Amino acid sequence: METRKPIPAPFTKGVNFTTWLEYRPADEINAEYIVRKDFVNARKLGCDVIRLPIHFEKLCSEADGFKIPEKILQILDNAVHWSEEQGMYLILDFHNDCSADSKTPDDVDKILIPVWTELASRYKDYPDCVVYEIMNEPHAIDIALWNKIILDVFNCIRAIDKHHWIIVGGADWNSTAAMKTLPDFNDSKVIYNFHYYDPHLFTHQGASWTHIGRIHDIPFPYDKDKMPPLPQNPTDEEVHIFESYAVNGKLEAVTSYFDQYADFSHERNAPVFCGEFGCFKSVPNDMRVNWYRIVAGLLAERGIARTSWDYYGGFGIFNEESGKKPRFPEDLNRPLLAALGLNTDL
Repeated sequence: METRKPIPAPFTKGVNFTTWLEYRPADEINAEYIVRKDFVNARKLGCDVIRLPIHFEKLCSEADGFKIPEKILQILDNAVHWSEEQGMYLILDFHNDCSADSKTPDDVDKILIPVWTELASRYKDYPDCVVYEIMNEPHAIDIALWNKIILDVFNCIRAIDKHHWIIVGGADWNSTAAMKTLPDFNDSKVIYNFHYYDPHLFTHQGASWTHIGRIHDIPFPYDKDKMPPLPQNPTDEEVHIFESYAVNGKLEAVTSYFDQYADFSHERNAPVFCGEFGCFKSVPNDMRVNWYRIVAGLLAERGIARTSWDYYGGFGIFNEESGKKPRFPEDLNRPLLAALGLNTDL
């Protein structure tokens, strides 16, 4: 029996160009970190979309009405031009602080409205390749409040630009449950977004910046006989995530998770999109590759558009040496590319 597919997005697969326009103010941004060649190379890999995380909360100041610095606008203009030139879509993603102790402010619309007003005004007459993503992973904010804010911002964009696709995501870190509570935007060019990093115990094992940094050698799919022992003096979090892995680490749990999106897509008469999915490089490469093969395969089989997290970074597609920018194509992780359904003949 053929798997039911959601309504297709205008693009199919790509990567996130991370760490370029994030974390730092405009005067510290290296405009040459990503260049035209990176867009050319992404196209060679078979990407038809690039998601570009942009940390406007770092780049813009309330003192000047959250106006986007000219330096950043020029970078975005170049990125749009290079994407159009290569026949790729470019998602302008309003990225944000996603550290564990962070919180999306209840008045986040005070920056979203001016930023999107400026972007929509600038790009409203540009080609179809420009896509707007209202905000990445809102979290620790009331779901009903977020749903009101995102509808207000959506309507603000549409009052200016009736042409381009707009990506919307739910609260609770763009969770699927929160996505299902979003309003119906009654629009022919809206895409619903979710992220996927599960099972978390597997994809983030050994990552020093998580609460499971002490844990290694977790198998995927779950295999009771291959599970390592808990660390000495385990925390409550470590015990809980170990116990739950017997259920959410099974292949059946992962497969059934993706089965819900076709129904949602047809209920909303709109595409769905996995804007982020990834497995950190602390996981041995053969195990990472197997996870990507399974997850990317399930997304592709179901016709769900996707952009993996990320390109050069810690979830990326290169076998990079510490402290050095990877070389294309010499340092590409070719088994991982194959698992993602990207080109390896480079």
